[in-house]
Amino acid sequence: MTDAVYMAQDVQNLTLYELEQDDKPIPKASRPQDISISKDQFVSVIVVNTEAYRRIYENKSVKKMLTIPAWLNDKADKEGINFSHVLQRALKEKLHVEGA
Repeated sequence: MTDAVYMAQDVQNLTLYELEQDDKPIPKASRPQDISISKDQFVSVIVVNTEAYRRIYENKSVKKMLTIPAWLNDKADKEGINFSHVLQRALKEKLHVEGA
């Protein structure tokens, strides 16, 4: 039962996330008392948080290929510079994004 609730939350989060990404309207939540069920069924309320889901889903890393002059690469390597860290910091600054 715990797995079923977890999977329902995951599917609902993904569905709402995709609707948000596509700028489509989010349907209103169903009211438990308005759902018709048979005697051997039940209704369970699930709670979703698309902000938390978005942070998890969108924070995955992606590989990018870039080109820089060889002399700059050599100098950065000698200094032990982490290219990913520098690029992330520069992009956040350029895009006015804090944290994340």
